[in-house]
Amino acid sequence: MGKTGFRLMCVVGVVGLLTPALATEQVYHPISPTFGGNPSNGTFLLSTAQAQGEGTKSGNQGPDLSGLTNALSGLGSATSQTNSTVANPTSNATKMP
Repeated sequence: MGKTGFRLMCVVGVVGLLTPALATEQVYHPISPTFGGNPSNGTFLLSTAQAQGEGTKSGNQGPDLSGLTNALSGLGSATSQTNSTVANPTSNATKMP
């Protein structure tokens, strides 16, 4: 390692040591007056929410899993025969004297 490599390592070391000195404290400032934000933001947030619409209707909004249910319904009967074989794989084996 020559002079250039040594200088590069020194620069990297100095930058590594000074990087934490550049960090600042992050402070959360709430926007919503509900969570302690500026009360003047209330009317703006309300008008923005009203402009977005009503949202989704109440009720069952989950995904349609009927295809998955149909696919899984036949698994119990197909695996019952293989499970009995797997449960006692030595049932047909000869016994040791």
